Amino acid sequence: MFTLTIGEPVLDIFLIRHTRVQVPEGTCYGQTDVTLSDSFDQEFIELQQKLPVFNEPVQVISSPLSRCLQLAARLSYNIKTDQRIMELNFGDWEMKSWNDLTKKQIQQWAEDYVNTAPPNGESYQLLAERCRDFWDELVQQDLENVIIITHSGVIRALTSHILDMPLYKSFSLQQDYGAVNKFVYHQDWTMVEYLNR
Repeated sequence: MFTLTIGEPVLDIFLIRHTRVQVPEGTCYGQTDVTLSDSFDQEFIELQQKLPVFNEPVQVISSPLSRCLQLAARLSYNIKTDQRIMELNFGDWEMKSWNDLTKKQIQQWAEDYVNTAPPNGESYQLLAERCRDFWDELVQQDLENVIIITHSGVIRALTSHILDMPLYKSFSLQQDYGAVNKFVYHQDWTMVEYLNR
């Protein structure tokens, strides 16, 4: 009979998507530094209620984009930023309406968005590689709790890495604004405790 031995958890990791942004609906934005919505204060209260009260020090790691940093600053003074957890770079498509792109442009990208990059942007595969590098470095650190403030693309890519899921399937993972996801690292494996809470 197969028995799974679970060691003591080493690291609790909370992956949080930033709250709503002040961008017209249907706009393509990735690494553009857009501002947060006027509803930020209320959204922060709701998000804070989803997090536990920590008894130990918490390291907060944030994407350097202001929509993440503003949230990180509300949670802690102990903030580090990391370029590797920035959103996908959409290149020439940044801040354009999806409706303004030609059907051919969107179709070429949509048929293989894992490996195809928007003009002067990056592919989802490249985003996933930098995210994996970030994760593998993170779990080697001597931390007990960490909060990561980042973007939906990064969260999906990291979840795909943790679950050994093909990248093309990761967009079936819903990530709402202000969503909290919890992972527990156990030395050589990671448990997904919950997603999109």
